[in-house]
Amino acid sequence: MRDLRNDLGQTFGTKKAKKAIASVTENAISPEKSARALANDSKGIKLSSADAAMIANMAETTKGRATRDDLAKAVDASKPRPKANTDAKNIKDVYTINNLIGTEAFSMIPVKSWQDRILKEKKEVTTPSRFVSFRVANWASNVEKLKILRYMLFLIELLGACKSNRSNLMLPKREEVRKFLQGMPEAVFESVKRKFTDGAMMSKYQHDLVITHLCAMACIVDNYEVDTWDLKEDLKLETKSMSQYFNEIGAKIVALGKPEARKKNLEPAVAAQHKVAKLKLPLEFPKVSFQRRK
Repeated sequence: MRDLRNDLGQTFGTKKAKKAIASVTENAISPEKSARALANDSKGIKLSSADAAMIANMAETTKGRATRDDLAKAVDASKPRPKANTDAKNIKDVYTINNLIGTEAFSMIPVKSWQDRILKEKKEVTTPSRFVSFRVANWASNVEKLKILRYMLFLIELLGACKSNRSNLMLPKREEVRKFLQGMPEAVFESVKRKFTDGAMMSKYQHDLVITHLCAMACIVDNYEVDTWDLKEDLKLETKSMSQYFNEIGAKIVALGKPEARKKNLEPAVAAQHKVAKLKLPLEFPKVSFQRRK
C-alpha cells in the first residue's frame, strides 16, 4: 500500500510532498544514513496542510485496494477449468465425478450396450473418438470409467458439430444432437447445456471449460497419466495447445518414455510428438503474472 501511495505522490504531489516521500524511501532503504542526517539537521521536512491532506487522502483511497496476491488469486479462480479440491490428500479426490459431470447426469449415462458388445459378443466398439475407441475395451468391466468415456464421447462430438459464430460457437440443432446421443437421455444434453452454454451459444470461455473438463476426465480414465495424442487428434488441436489445457488443470507435461513408445510400436520421430500429462499432488497450476507499469 505504501508503494502505491508513493507512486501517486511522486506523480501528482507537490515538490514538498515528493521530497517527503523520497525521504521516507531513503529511511527505509538506509536507516543508518538517515539517522545520521537527522542528527546533523534538526530542521527536518515540513509539509503544508494541503500536502498532508493529500497524502492522508491517498492513504484512505488505497486502503481497501487489492494486493497483487489478491488479484492473482482472483484471476486464477476465474480461469476456465473444473473446480479442484486443493485440500485433497489423494489425487482421485481432486476432480470428482460430481464436479465434472454431476451425480444425476452420471446416473443416466447408459453403458450396457457397450458392455454386451465387448464382453458377450466379443466385438469391438468403434466410435468417432480415438481417445474413447482405444480405451473402451480395457475398461469394459469398469462401469464408472465406461460412463466417463461415454460422456467424453458426447462432449467431443458436440464440440465437433458446433458452428462458428463470430467469437462464439453455435450449438447444433436438437435433431442433429439426437444422432450422437445414441440412446443417452436428452436430460444429459440439458445438463451439458446448463453447465457449458448460454442457451444455444457457447462462448470461448465455455469452450475452454469443456476442454479442461475433458482433460480432467481423461486423467481419471488413464489413471492420471495421459498420452495426450488421442485427445489432441479428437479436438483438432496442436500439441502445444493440448498441453496448455492439461497445464491448466494442474498436470505436468513430460515426454513419452521409451518403454511406452516401444509398447505402442511408435517410431522415435513419432514418439517425440507424443506428450504425457501427469496429474499428481501437489498440483502445479500455471502462475498468474502481472506486467509492471513503466
